[in-house]
Amino acid sequence: MKTRMWWRCTVALVFLGAVWPWPAQSQDDELAEAIRKFEAMVVEVKDFFGDVRFNDTDVMSLIELWDEYSEFGQMEEDDDDDEIVDFDEILADPQYRQWAASHGLNAEDWLRKTVRITMTLYREQILQGAAEAPQQIEQQLEAIEQQREQLGEEMYQQMKQMMEASAAMSQKMAETARELPEATASEMVALESHRDQLMMLMMSDDEYDEYGYEEDYGEDEEWE
Repeated sequence: MKTRMWWRCTVALVFLGAVWPWPAQSQDDELAEAIRKFEAMVVEVKDFFGDVRFNDTDVMSLIELWDEYSEFGQMEEDDDDDEIVDFDEILADPQYRQWAASHGLNAEDWLRKTVRITMTLYREQILQGAAEAPQQIEQQLEAIEQQREQLGEEMYQQMKQMMEASAAMSQKMAETARELPEATASEMVALESHRDQLMMLMMSDDEYDEYGYEEDYGEDEEWE
């Protein structure tokens, strides 16, 4: 089961579009590949949750079962990061169906609502990040301009290009995120009381820090 894979992928993409610095080894093709995966994921989740809608009870159920469900997903996680999550495979998994039944859940309905809830929040975060990106990039460019002489022209140009690439990625992600349906008025009401708690849970994966980078990044290499 690969639910944690696409949660992690999206968490990282949400923040990487608006935060620098990109690792020096990141290239245009890697940015393009990250966007391609995000676009494919959006298509996949839209097809999966379809016209399902959620309410306050559904949100509370997700919060209450989050840790247990995440642990269950982690047990069967696979390392193939190139593979887009297969929801049919998840629903056909006997262990998942047994787990859902043990909680009195309709396996398909609960998973579809879980995907819609999380993607609704991710959509908000991506669009917010894209809206804030221009000002952030402007501030960052001003900061490195002041250090241009200290950095040296080559490093200055590299950092400037990374920021510009980050800004472009943020806007491209926003275009794709807008393809996800907005929450209905009643869904927004259901989210309002629990948004902070849900975001904390969604960002609680111990492999990533608040910006979507792996927590041990920087321990083995440093920026020069």
